Amino acid sequence: MSSRPTRGGFPFTAVVGMDEMRLALVLNAVSPAVGGVLVRARRGPRKSTMVRALAAVLPDVDVVSGCRFSCDPADPDPDCPGRAARAGW
Repeated sequence: MSSRPTRGGFPFTAVVGMDEMRLALVLNAVSPAVGGVLVRARRGPRKSTMVRALAAVLPDVDVVSGCRFSCDPADPDPDCPGRAARAGW
């Protein structure tokens, strides 16, 4: 049994339409080298719903505590801009 909290909401596969946005989000999840996805549209076309639904199916990852850039604790980036803030510089 998982200790992960249950995330409610709408299933990612149930969002109809917006195929290009779905593809962009999945590609970014599979290969972060894509560099991110800018989600922009008029009010109401389920942008937030789709992003939250994708986040619900992604695995949890370990990050450096307090790092706003989500650095990997096993391989922290020495050039991370948030490093100085965490060190109190």
